[in-house]
Amino acid sequence: MLKNADAQTLMQDARTIHAEATRMLDAGDWRNAAEKAWLAVRDATAALIWNLTGVENHTETDVSLGIGALSFQRGGEYTELRILFGHLTHDLLYETFYDGVYYEDIPDLIGEVADYIARAEQLAETGA
Repeated sequence: MLKNADAQTLMQDARTIHAEATRMLDAGDWRNAAEKAWLAVRDATAALIWNLTGVENHTETDVSLGIGALSFQRGGEYTELRILFGHLTHDLLYETFYDGVYYEDIPDLIGEVADYIARAEQLAETGA
């Protein structure tokens, strides 16, 4: 459990949104599923940042800058998470949702979001 109750709620929202993305994908709505999956990534990242820094981020740019700053300051797993954030943002949000491009690995990417959320939550809890 996160020390910041609002960040904890946001992390739970990320899991709920990811479950919705999975349902959409199962129903064949891969484009909107990709957007939902990315929103889950954004919310999990924002919750991590909020819990560790006390700074609430609302926009994609703020979240991207926030995870970048944590990556620069802490390195290691934060850098790995920042790289994965960029990868998922590019593939799910820009190429799939905005550009409407279908790739065979979209189900794998959406599945990978669950692991991303778990990693973000673990880092938020431990602050390591």
